[in-house]
Amino acid sequence: MNLPPQPKGHPIIGHLMGFKNDPINFMMNSAAEHGDIVLFKLLNKKIYLLNNPEYVRHVLQNNHKNYVKSPGYKPLRLLGGMGIFTSDGEKWLRQRKLYQPAFSHKSIETYSHSVIQNTNELLADWNDKAEKGESINISREMMKVTMAIISETLFSTKIDYESDLWDSVSYALGWINDRALKNPFVLPANWPTPKNRKFHAALGHLNSLVYKIIEEKQKNNANPDDLLSRFMNPGGDLEGLNAEELRDEVMTVFIAGHETSANVLMWAFYELCRHPEIEARIFEEVSNLGDRELTYTDLYHLEYTAQVLNEVMRLYPPVWHMGRQNLAADKIGDYEIPAGSHVRMSPLVLHLHPDYWENPNTFDPDRFSKENMDTQKPFSFIPFGAGPRLCAGRNFAMMEMVLILAKTVQRFKIESDENYFVEMGPLMTLRPKDDIAIKLALR
Repeated sequence: MNLPPQPKGHPIIGHLMGFKNDPINFMMNSAAEHGDIVLFKLLNKKIYLLNNPEYVRHVLQNNHKNYVKSPGYKPLRLLGGMGIFTSDGEKWLRQRKLYQPAFSHKSIETYSHSVIQNTNELLADWNDKAEKGESINISREMMKVTMAIISETLFSTKIDYESDLWDSVSYALGWINDRALKNPFVLPANWPTPKNRKFHAALGHLNSLVYKIIEEKQKNNANPDDLLSRFMNPGGDLEGLNAEELRDEVMTVFIAGHETSANVLMWAFYELCRHPEIEARIFEEVSNLGDRELTYTDLYHLEYTAQVLNEVMRLYPPVWHMGRQNLAADKIGDYEIPAGSHVRMSPLVLHLHPDYWENPNTFDPDRFSKENMDTQKPFSFIPFGAGPRLCAGRNFAMMEMVLILAKTVQRFKIESDENYFVEMGPLMTLRPKDDIAIKLALR
């Protein structure tokens, strides 16, 4: 069979060390050297990396029924169960129907009030630090505010940030990433190794939080229209979720709903610190709306702020890699893909492809102006996925991120440091390797 080109690897373990030691640069360099389909081998397992928008469109949209979540998602199911992010087929379709009303335009407008209120509380806490010239740990602060917003809007139970909660989420995602990407040949999760015990302790902490949310909703349902209520009593011809399904969906929404938005915002503040001229343009845009509280309708006028966030997601897509497995044999480009093959796509690698992005490593929000968007290659920008499985909460996330960023720049000036550098930390999501700390000054 005609096989795609592949990087040099070990004769037995193949390309395992490349994924284990530096997965981002390994995939980037492999794609740059070998083209739009690259073959990796891990022992007897073959992985096809797709780095062409048309090939990605084929898997995620045109022939999506032939592709299911790859086995790499199995470790993630130990955390999120069979929630909407890890499920397939009829189960996923039923879940999607449950989610849709929660992310209607009317619902998102209602959620904006919570975003504004929680952001105001956050900014008030920053006043003293700004006046004293103290650094603000943006990584922790963004986790705190997005955690409060997602729990308040979708579960009607506001979760207060705790450092040990952050630690539990971080360790669980790191443990999963090691198994899914870096080192798939590990001892079973139920073996009592130190790492496994620590993971199960973190999982236990998160489970306690999730079950507390569910129990409080069952005892006192003050908001029967939120997403959690719909999980329990959807109405119409849909059945409510059983106890296990309820736990899986709440865990999925809680982790994915705050983690991804928080990561994008961390990177946004990082880039604004390095690019004061871009922050100045955001401030000009916000100032044109007047010295007042922002509202949901202002989103239509915060176009440049949205461009900045899109450019952040191009360079730092929160879900930076995704995998599928084909049910039947397929052909992609010039290559036959046998049934049961592992197909991987990386938004991070795709977003830096020089054939589709001029000066791809340069931070330039004008790429996403209306006129430039018209010439953008379809499926070359997929921060929220693509095809039928396009993220259901994408409009909610954009609303949240635009308002948080605009309101912050409206009140504070970010002190610039063009030499500030933070490495990417490739977990299941694309976090900064170290916490991002910046200084703010009151305007």
